[in-house]
Amino acid sequence: MKTSEMIEANNQLRVQLNTKNKNFYENILVYIRIEGLTRDENKMEVQLLNILQDIIDAQNDGLTAEEYFGKNPKELADEILLAMPSNIWESVKLALYIVAAYIGSSFLPSLMTAGTPLDVGALVLCGIYSIISVIVVLKYVASTIYTANRKMKNKYAKIFVLWFTISLLFAPLFIIKTFVHTPIEISLDGWTGIIVIIITLIIGAIFFFRQKDKTLGWPIVIFLAGAGIMGIVTRIPAYGNSLLHTKNGRYLMAGITTILFILFCLFNIIAARKLSKQTK
Repeated sequence: MKTSEMIEANNQLRVQLNTKNKNFYENILVYIRIEGLTRDENKMEVQLLNILQDIIDAQNDGLTAEEYFGKNPKELADEILLAMPSNIWESVKLALYIVAAYIGSSFLPSLMTAGTPLDVGALVLCGIYSIISVIVVLKYVASTIYTANRKMKNKYAKIFVLWFTISLLFAPLFIIKTFVHTPIEISLDGWTGIIVIIITLIIGAIFFFRQKDKTLGWPIVIFLAGAGIMGIVTRIPAYGNSLLHTKNGRYLMAGITTILFILFCLFNIIAARKLSKQTK
């Protein structure tokens, strides 16, 4: 069975679990998937599916998951992970995915206005830092599943701690983009920039529409599409000169950027509510 098929089967089978067993299993699932990001995904999903089937069978026999597996599910999860050594290729794929995700989300906004060279060096530095930050955040999230959840009962406190940690880790990205300048710069003005933006939009659209669940993707796609269109318009001489070199044009650019940001926030809220309803 393919990995995607096992994940889909897992999603369908989890519906059969009662609330207590579902909470027990989903903690294991999240912990293993995060800690197992550098391990063979197919083998990991096979183990998760086996555990789920065991819990369903135990539930049908009147046993809870805790009674069947014991009161320390972290030990079970760690044993499974220990049996699957890290895979170098999976580690490389994870690093490349993080860098691609960062560059993909920053590339079009960096090209919103013509006349500003693209600092490739700073972009790469941000990408490298993103790898470190994402791994730290994921490790933190995994550690909270069986530790902080017991110590910190208030859900708002947990959300604040997670938000503060993420903000602290990602703040250097803005510092690098603002204050770090490298000699590795390229100019993407005129038709060269327009062609690059169009190709980027097409690649992004293909990648986005191939995803099964697009709920969380819509906000960023709308923002990046808007940024790409603005980048194209500012590179057309008939419009670019008035937008970039007149007071009214700059006000209009600032207004459009603000609207795009507001839409990004609104669609994120809508996506979060939709996911919350699906979970319930």
